[in-house]
Amino acid sequence: MDEIDGLGQLTDYRRLCSDLTLQTKKEGFFKDYLASIVDQVSEEEFQEFSKQQTDYDRIRYCWTLPALHKTMKSFRPSYRGKSADDSAKRREQGNEAFKEKDYRKALVMYNQSVAYAPYSSLLEKTTLALALANRSAVLVHLKEYRLAVRDIQLSLQSNYPEKQRYKLYDRMGYCHQQLGEPAKARVAYTVALDCLAESDLELHALENWRQTVEKSRSKLASSSNPSNQPTTTVNELPELLGGAHPTIPNASRNLSLKVDDNCGRYYVAADDIKPGQTLVCEKPYAACLLPGKFTSHCHHCFVRLIAPLACVTCRGVFYCSVECRDEAGSTYHQYECGIVDILTASGSSILSWIALRILTKGKLEDFLAAREQLEKGDGMRLAQQRADDYSCIYHLATLSHLRSDKDFFDRTFMALFLFQCLRASGFLPTRHRYEEDALNITDDEIFVASLLLRHLQLLQFNAHEIHEFVQLNEKNMRSTKTAYIGVGIYPTVAFFNHSCRPDVARYFLGTAMVITSSRSIRRGQMVAENYGPIFTHKHLADRQQSLLGRYWFQCQCPACKNDWPIYDGMPDMESVLICCPLCRGSLQSVNSSYARCTKCKKQSLWEAIRRPVDEISSLYQTGMRIMDLGQVDKAIHVLGLYIEMMETLVEDLPIRELFLAQEALRLCLGTYGTKYVATSHLSFKAAAGNPDNKTNA
Repeated sequence: MDEIDGLGQLTDYRRLCSDLTLQTKKEGFFKDYLASIVDQVSEEEFQEFSKQQTDYDRIRYCWTLPALHKTMKSFRPSYRGKSADDSAKRREQGNEAFKEKDYRKALVMYNQSVAYAPYSSLLEKTTLALALANRSAVLVHLKEYRLAVRDIQLSLQSNYPEKQRYKLYDRMGYCHQQLGEPAKARVAYTVALDCLAESDLELHALENWRQTVEKSRSKLASSSNPSNQPTTTVNELPELLGGAHPTIPNASRNLSLKVDDNCGRYYVAADDIKPGQTLVCEKPYAACLLPGKFTSHCHHCFVRLIAPLACVTCRGVFYCSVECRDEAGSTYHQYECGIVDILTASGSSILSWIALRILTKGKLEDFLAAREQLEKGDGMRLAQQRADDYSCIYHLATLSHLRSDKDFFDRTFMALFLFQCLRASGFLPTRHRYEEDALNITDDEIFVASLLLRHLQLLQFNAHEIHEFVQLNEKNMRSTKTAYIGVGIYPTVAFFNHSCRPDVARYFLGTAMVITSSRSIRRGQMVAENYGPIFTHKHLADRQQSLLGRYWFQCQCPACKNDWPIYDGMPDMESVLICCPLCRGSLQSVNSSYARCTKCKKQSLWEAIRRPVDEISSLYQTGMRIMDLGQVDKAIHVLGLYIEMMETLVEDLPIRELFLAQEALRLCLGTYGTKYVATSHLSFKAAAGNPDNKTNA
């Protein structure tokens, strides 16, 4: 295994891990940029760079290097724009699929039509209105009534032709009726009747429509039972154990934050904690969706998309709702809209994206105003901080004292690349129109670039992957997995230290992270999470190499100190629990009724020895069976009881059933988070009993 020398120089494996936090394995032009700059920088220039002691000085010095400006030119905003023609083509393709009753394909085509439709002029917005209206029709067939209502409302706001509005209000009435909202349905049907007066229908068709709408409205009095359409619920964060901590944002009162030279900042239990209790609920300070998930998940809240809304300017990112679109558009995406394609083409890592997002979600003037306080602040303080306070991010560990000069060099030029993107985005006060203007840099701009460099360091050790819970079969809990969809920075969660035998599990509600206990934790005991390698699946040497390469420390958890075996090598529950009830020594059978302890020599009844073992074994089997039946709440309760009892009996011993139960508990807790059930995410069956006029695009 590679070793780290006393000067903190990067070994080959550690260097590889570090490089991947800057740029992906895939092709991208930043690799070429960096290689070209390295070729041009002389040994004397690199030695001078190595003398720079602060991030500010590193940025300022590298800005003076001719290699930077010969290679890394300034950028201009670039994005995939809207097109009314493309939108109309996709809408027509959707119409064809709709006529063939291929509702899945129709939805895909209408989604693209909505994404491509311009927002700029009133005339062009009609293209958007038609796309939304047609999509609402297929959503009715898919029984996504709430999304259909939303699309109808947006279509009406987007210059949908007045002469055809009666169809949309009639469809809206039907949706509210199916949702069990008769009052809203009545209003919609009434407006539909009023809109018929503005239609260009011939007299006979007009009368047929009027009778149909009035008939639907008349049925509302006896239509009090809603359909099987599930109501839309907002995932609320669970309550923290013991209530919120007075000085640690988003944490339970049962946690206490400690600090020392060896472990840095870390959590201990302020009181005894049982399995399955909520310890932290935290929304990210900043989070970025993986580019590969842009078309399947909301760019802002990360939920799965069914009928997405695009950015009003570009067609590269998508949102689940108007609220998410507008919140993103009023903060970070107003700057990132023109540079998303540049970032993607560069091959920069998702951590590099977040380094930028930390700035674009805020206000430049706030960062500049905090500069003096940040530069003189105590990074190890434990005083109260707001969860949205940037200093919570700024003072996270960077391990700068262990970085090599080459690592600093690479990160400095990535920071300067991100700075050039930031210039192009409009986040900084002025855009530089001419190449000669781009060579100038102000003191404030150097400070902003130095923040990017600091982010690239601290994110390497403090960012968390964001997952969704994927259930391939709704009736089979074991057909589940977690899918990696993004990365976030969580300043409260960042203080959890690592253990290869973790004390907690985590799940996500959108981008919000929930930390729950997965075992019993005694008062005063460190509360640790897992950074990736877990002892039940990886051997000691593999775990140590992974942690040294990725996080630059050697783990000293019980599993590492005692070289615990993986699942296959663990003793089973019975082999450990069947022992002398007096001294826990091993037993020898005397006869069918008695056993003698090899240690204390006392005899005990086999029945007395077997009874508690059978009881706890039955509890384990019951918990696993209830989980398989999908009774999650009961399974969490029973598995929690089993884990408590076992940890009382065996303390820190690796028992196969105990850790299988902890894994099952994590699985059950994961179902409380954002969940994607592959078999029921969308129902593609036509809605029964729909009159043709309510679903005709």
